[in-house]
Amino acid sequence: MWLLSPLRPPVHPFVECPNCRQLVEFGAEQCSRCREPIDPEYAAVSAVIVHHNTQACTVANEISTFDAFIPLALIGSILIFATDLYVSGRPTIFLILPLWPLMPLLIIIGWFFRFGWFTIGDDEFLKARREMRSSFLFWMVVLVVQLLAIATWLFRLGAT
Repeated sequence: MWLLSPLRPPVHPFVECPNCRQLVEFGAEQCSRCREPIDPEYAAVSAVIVHHNTQACTVANEISTFDAFIPLALIGSILIFATDLYVSGRPTIFLILPLWPLMPLLIIIGWFFRFGWFTIGDDEFLKARREMRSSFLFWMVVLVVQLLAIATWLFRLGAT
């Protein structure tokens, strides 16, 4: 359950002014900057869009913090594999290491299911979507490297 909790952070509803694009509190009858009247129907639609974009960007920023561990995951995987191979003569602990990148991958997939389909995103939302794609690719590289190391070891084991 704690894995899914960042997918719904609290967001205060705002409306984007149809004239100057300034964010105005939901329920305001006019923009405080340009005094443009805000139609209640427009306000409802705009509040939903702004809310969704804000949630998506907030969650993407939280998920991006996992990216700092990518080099650690790659180096750690290699060290664990080498140590395990040196100590026991065969990698045993290394066989469970592919579980390591699965957590960030599952969270990123959850982000795409929750926010990735949205087509009315602003520039920040589009940037967040690009960051999620690159994070997904980086974590997939970690997973593929680990799986290739296991496959190589299993191939060598079968060849001898």
